[in-house]
Amino acid sequence: MIKVYEIHRYLNDQFQYVVARTHKYTEEKVRQDVKRMNEMLSEHHRKSGVRYVFAIEDMSTSSKKTSTKYLHQQAKNPWIR
Repeated sequence: MIKVYEIHRYLNDQFQYVVARTHKYTEEKVRQDVKRMNEMLSEHHRKSGVRYVFAIEDMSTSSKKTSTKYLHQQAKNPWIR
């Protein structure tokens, strides 16, 4: 069983997209990144309802065909290491 940790971006209660996916880092590390990302949001973004959410995907039961690598380029996302 491979667990893939994801960071999702939401606008209010509506899912927008997957910011990052990884199986390399621990669950705690990814949760800390999500917390830091939410803290870094400007007041304007917080008021407009933007937030980041931690999610776990079990790849053994997933029907997705995407790889476990990050979906966005590192240059566009400062939180990817």
